[in-house]
Amino acid sequence: MKIRTAILWLLFFLVPSAQALGQTNSKAAQSKPKVSPNPATAAPRPDAAPSHFEKAERLVKEGKFAEAIAEYKRSLEDYPENEAAYFGMALAQAQTGLTKEAAASYEAALKINPQLWEAETNWGMLLMGLQRFEQAVGRFQRALELNPKSFQSAFLVAKAQQSLGRSPEAVEAGHKALALAEDDGAKFEVHALLAEIYLRSGSGADAEKHLVAAKQHGADPTIDLELARLYFQRGEPNRSVELLQPLAAEHPQDASIQELLGRAWLKTGSYEAAAGALEQALKQQTDLKIRQSVVLELVQAFQKLNQPEKAIATLEPLASQSTDANVHLQLGVLYLHRRAFDAATRSLLRALELKPDCVECYSNLGSVFMLQEQYPKAIAAFSRFKAARPDVAGTYFYLAIAYDKLDDVENAFLHYQRFLALDQGKSDKQSFQARERMKVLEKRRKKR
Repeated sequence: MKIRTAILWLLFFLVPSAQALGQTNSKAAQSKPKVSPNPATAAPRPDAAPSHFEKAERLVKEGKFAEAIAEYKRSLEDYPENEAAYFGMALAQAQTGLTKEAAASYEAALKINPQLWEAETNWGMLLMGLQRFEQAVGRFQRALELNPKSFQSAFLVAKAQQSLGRSPEAVEAGHKALALAEDDGAKFEVHALLAEIYLRSGSGADAEKHLVAAKQHGADPTIDLELARLYFQRGEPNRSVELLQPLAAEHPQDASIQELLGRAWLKTGSYEAAAGALEQALKQQTDLKIRQSVVLELVQAFQKLNQPEKAIATLEPLASQSTDANVHLQLGVLYLHRRAFDAATRSLLRALELKPDCVECYSNLGSVFMLQEQYPKAIAAFSRFKAARPDVAGTYFYLAIAYDKLDDVENAFLHYQRFLALDQGKSDKQSFQARERMKVLEKRRKKR
């Protein structure tokens, strides 16, 4: 979940003050000065008909943006140097999706009044929406030059630099914005943005510092979730659980919260709690790739709880539509443990079909065939595993038993011997069995 920022720069547009646009009386407006006033600030005569500009302003307030644009254009026919009309028209055009036209209107307003920093900022926001981040940076920086105290402009410089992937520049701009932030809302935004920048750059300690600071200035579940995720990745699942439990209670339908809580519970060994959270996450999650991850973790929880039937029932629906070899491997292993050998074979062969170099598939197939006493097949499967992992002692032990069962004395003896050399006494029971069988086999070798 991405950290939320409350300043929605595609919808939030600055409106300049009357002083920024210039104030004159209605008589001066009729003389068409070079910099026209905002007619909304002039007091018309009681018997005077509303001007086109006044109509446009009223239509904007009513949400009738297309009609407002038409009135602004008529106003500009009478007063072509009225920056207020261009500015208002740009706002209306942006609301109707006429982004390029809105940018042109802001540009026109700035030609009339180059000091209009609000137009620079709004123009930059439009460029951000068009993903023209480099140009947006220029507009925001110009706005900041015109008004060094503008928090919005400073914040948006940081946002644009972040969008360009320039972490150092974004961090520097973010700290400038932080110095201009006056209220909790603004400070929350900057700390949240800085945390996101540091998270992307892999600076967990710096990200944590700003996430904690953001919590001091505002409540937002995404902040707690990001902190919990940070703690989890850092190997501190208990701290993660502390943050996630109240979040999960407040937002039971949020799959991402439930999923992370389940994973954290797994790490702490609280398997019953993990299963509950993961089941809740699975109910809410619609993304197929994420659902698969949740299912596999839920299966792990059921295995830890010694509930293989639940594990199989959870995994079977996923396997029926999955082309992921790992899913079929996991199901094959579960079937093997339940001694459902035919089902295990089908799943493991399906995994090999999807991933021919699935080494673990050969190992588990060998185990299935051994338990079915299909020793030639077991030898073929274990031999494939041995070729990929020649240093696994247990493989030689099972191969030795299979050869022994087939009365292949030489191969049985050699594989027992190799098992003992690799195992070095770590497996007492198997080592004893191997030595005893080698004594028997040695006698048989001598008789031949």
